[in-house]
Amino acid sequence: MLIFSYIAFAVLAADRGALAGADAAMRTARLEAAADAGLATAVHGLGAESAAARWSADGRPRRLDLGGAEVTMTIEDERGKASLNSLTETQWRRLFQAGGASGARLDRLVDSAMDWRDNGERVDGGLLYYARRGVRPRWSAMRTVGELAELDGMDPALLARIAPSLTLFWGASGAFEARNADPLAMSVMSSSDSGGVDTIIRQRELAGQRTALEAGSVSYVGRPVTVRIVARDTQGGVFRRAAIIEFTGRRDTPYWLRALD
Repeated sequence: MLIFSYIAFAVLAADRGALAGADAAMRTARLEAAADAGLATAVHGLGAESAAARWSADGRPRRLDLGGAEVTMTIEDERGKASLNSLTETQWRRLFQAGGASGARLDRLVDSAMDWRDNGERVDGGLLYYARRGVRPRWSAMRTVGELAELDGMDPALLARIAPSLTLFWGASGAFEARNADPLAMSVMSSSDSGGVDTIIRQRELAGQRTALEAGSVSYVGRPVTVRIVARDTQGGVFRRAAIIEFTGRRDTPYWLRALD
């Protein structure tokens, strides 16, 4: 009887484990579906033909309930970020300084950034420095923001602070747009420090102190935007999705998906 009881207990425990695993997979699938629905909703809002109905790429969150999941959508204008492959030495210095670097570390970061992209032979040890770390420098345009992790003096905390302010997707035309800018990017691109008046105003706008954003005059054709989605359920489950969208102005292919995470 003890043996049969043990077998029955083992079978029940296995069944419970399988059911728990299936339930977790189902919850993840629901959250992913809600995130995809949020992405579709955001694309529809950004592509609205009516200027009054068109969403702003203002960086502020929009929320809605989809099938019991709370979905938060944030739209970021890629032209409101610093273009990674066009930063000057002075702008690199502002970027790392705004992220919290100073002194000798700041100098190392600037030299390493310039060397990584332009092969300026500014890093002590040159190619051997990278070889010791098992890294091969690109010595050309960066392809991902994550490449900054290889710079001399970089650490995860600094990278996490500056990464949201950087982009590789400014689009075929246009330049930095301060109206929807990331505050840190504004301090890098506009020559003002992180506590400048324009930066403070923008921080207040993102906090909700601006009642109406000028979306009507903005066309997103040829203008990449990032859509960040966070879907949460009542049991603490979270699913995140980010996509860079560029509208084409064509009815057959209204937008391109430039990147998806």
